[in-house]
Amino acid sequence: MVRTDKIRLVVADEQPAIVLGLQSWFEARERYRVVASATGAQQLLLKLRDASSELVIVGCPLSLDARAAGDRFGILRALRECVPHTPIVALTRDTDPLAVRAMQRAGADGIASTRDELKDFGRVCERVLSGVTGVLSRRIAACMESEGQSAHGTFNSHAVYGDVRLSATTLAARM
Repeated sequence: MVRTDKIRLVVADEQPAIVLGLQSWFEARERYRVVASATGAQQLLLKLRDASSELVIVGCPLSLDARAAGDRFGILRALRECVPHTPIVALTRDTDPLAVRAMQRAGADGIASTRDELKDFGRVCERVLSGVTGVLSRRIAACMESEGQSAHGTFNSHAVYGDVRLSATTLAARM
């Protein structure tokens, strides 16, 4: 079945230039329509209550408030509560595997790097819209893979670790 209406999406980032760039990029594709945009977390949450969307693109970190500065991905959890069935794509500069996993746990269905080419970013959005979760752009996936290889290479099986007890999962991950 061919879709005749446009995919409605919401874009948000702390930098107005990025919001404008995302709006322009999506609007240039005939299949999308930006129904709302925001430059702050509270503004985004308010607009989501009024706008019916099929996809949310959010720049991370978009902080909820100054008090929650330690909670880098609280906005993702808030979005997941606000629109539990709407796919969320996080756009981030962070390539640290721990941060990427935290974004996924917080509610991001897809994660793309701000350094990705737009066609790769578009692929992440398309896959998330098709119902796939845990989608990573090529750049983010490469960082995750390189972290796994470096962690494997740093484990010294000949070292004396004293009374340290490793779980089977931790041991298997290091081998």
